[in-house]
Amino acid sequence: MGLVRHSPSVRAPRVRSLLPAAASVIALFLLGLPVIGEDIGLPLPSVDIPPAKGKTGSFDIIEIDQAAHLMYVADRTTGGVDIFDISTPSAKYLQTIATGSPPNGVSLAKNVNKVFVGTNDSNIAIIDINPASSTRNTVIARLSSGGKKRVDEMDYDAKDKKLYAANSDDGLVTSVDAVKNTIIRQFKNLGEGLEQPRYNPADGMMYMTSSDQNAVYQFDPVTDALVGKHNVGADCDPNGLAINPATNQALLGCSNKKTPMTVLWDLKTHAVITKFDQAGAGDMAFYSPKTNLWFFAAANFPKGAALAVFGGSPVRWLANLPTAVGSHAVAFDETNHVIYTLDQRPNSAGLMAFWLPEIPK
Repeated sequence: MGLVRHSPSVRAPRVRSLLPAAASVIALFLLGLPVIGEDIGLPLPSVDIPPAKGKTGSFDIIEIDQAAHLMYVADRTTGGVDIFDISTPSAKYLQTIATGSPPNGVSLAKNVNKVFVGTNDSNIAIIDINPASSTRNTVIARLSSGGKKRVDEMDYDAKDKKLYAANSDDGLVTSVDAVKNTIIRQFKNLGEGLEQPRYNPADGMMYMTSSDQNAVYQFDPVTDALVGKHNVGADCDPNGLAINPATNQALLGCSNKKTPMTVLWDLKTHAVITKFDQAGAGDMAFYSPKTNLWFFAAANFPKGAALAVFGGSPVRWLANLPTAVGSHAVAFDETNHVIYTLDQRPNSAGLMAFWLPEIPK
């Protein structure tokens, strides 16, 4: 099993001084030994957002275009989607695209050159990201979900070129034709607490968590049909959902504060594989196929807000990176190996950044 390493130019002295603690954790992982439950933190400088500087931030989902080295952040403070250049380990703010109403979910649809955004006024804003287009980085269409509350999280099925967007408090899911910018079908009366949709290329299904119902919904994007609703089988109340298509497994980011946990779930049998008590009471989860690492933003973990890292086969907990209450989203730059989350502390609108110098490949 190899290691992905940064070039020497990236290793700033203040970060290198923290390397032994991280290396010991990763070494235990590589040897197949239990990882000692100690936090490791390799912080990079916080990322400022000039229009929000000095304010108390309110953010939601972070999405990264790994190929273009661009990061998109739903920023309710500025009222739009912030774009950052992440071609280097130091993210650089570029601009904010106004979305007309505070944004929530953000989903990249690279093969149609669009970014979809769920907004508080129950609309889906569609941003053109085609570098050759005269309307690049502007909102080119808006679709009304017909709901009374916000369009929240969403995910994109690149094979069928469809977006699935959830109105978290309306019990509503909308299927969108990403080519024609039209609504195909809506699923109503699904109940409250609809959270994170994730497309699984292994079985062609779109899955979605429900924290209020402790369930995972399953949709077939080909026929736009609701296939099933599956009880998690543990007291998880899932918000986050991340999928490894190679193993057909999902990491459920549980929101339960009384019994904090993270759940590894089998998408074929719809059953719990294992539970982790090292992190819980959080929101967004993300899987990086390039590094075989999972990230979970456990912003309300009773032992302290953390960004939990999981990996390996079998999957195991690796470490917690201390964050802050409100740091409920996560993104991972696979080129520079930088993890991003939200900074919503008082008068600190911006992003937190963490660097893992060695990552199991």
